[in-house]
Amino acid sequence: MTRHHVTFILNPAAGRGKALHIRRRLEEVLRRSSLDHTFLVTDGPGDATVKARAASKDSSIVVAVGGDGTVNETAAGVMGTDAALAVLSEGSGNDFARTIGAPSRPDAIVERLHRYAVGHYDVGRAVLTHADGRTGERWFFNSIGIGFDAAVARRVSAIRRLRGIPLYLTALVQTIAGFAPRRGTITAPGFSRTDDFLVVCAGLGKWEGGGFKLTPDAVPDDGLFQICCAVGASMRDVVPVLPFTLTGSHIGRKHIVDVVTDRFTLALDGGFPVHGDGENFGTDVTNVEVTLVPGALKVVLPPGP
Repeated sequence: MTRHHVTFILNPAAGRGKALHIRRRLEEVLRRSSLDHTFLVTDGPGDATVKARAASKDSSIVVAVGGDGTVNETAAGVMGTDAALAVLSEGSGNDFARTIGAPSRPDAIVERLHRYAVGHYDVGRAVLTHADGRTGERWFFNSIGIGFDAAVARRVSAIRRLRGIPLYLTALVQTIAGFAPRRGTITAPGFSRTDDFLVVCAGLGKWEGGGFKLTPDAVPDDGLFQICCAVGASMRDVVPVLPFTLTGSHIGRKHIVDVVTDRFTLALDGGFPVHGDGENFGTDVTNVEVTLVPGALKVVLPPGP
């Protein structure tokens, strides 16, 4: 590997196209810097993973320029290699970027790449079974959401003019009407519960949905997920709790079940939507097996004191 070589991977669709506007500024900053680098632009879904995997052979750092979806794809390519993942935050949600303290200005990311620390973050692996019997494996690096929050994530993709919490709040309000729970059983070592589930979210990081602190006690390198489950007969049961998810003070309240574990299985009576890091993993998933892979992703962090 060529040490200190950095590859930037930009998703031009990130942040409702906002990443396109940052490209010229980033390229200008890079031209003025002494950073040995390559600049790549993705061609479509999945391309960031392919480009990141190839770049990891020759680069010490691969930078995802975009939001959580771009980070998810880039991290999937970097994971398990000698390269570290860095992020220039330019998406709609930016939850992973918030976790690692990623900059949002081109000059700031270049400065970071001259002086930084490296952490080893945990990774989530999900094996999904769909209603038609299909199975598949997906990776996530911040959170996996099953049920209502996955339905909100799908709605987010159809809203073009908002970003951050206003975007997710709008999608949340639009999704509430008509969303129904699924009967299911969640099982983890030493824990099992059968109930009517509206949301099951497992977090490696604290934030989801553009800044909601859904799993406030999650730590990305402690070998554990925090799982937040919302249970009830209808959305009417959990709507009063939703505002508390902005600060993480929903934990311990009625209709909220909190579990800490490194693995779990959720079996559902009927298909539910699932997302990982805001990316659609399926709309009709009936069984999810989730395991944690400790320290599998090298991440560029702010330098220590």
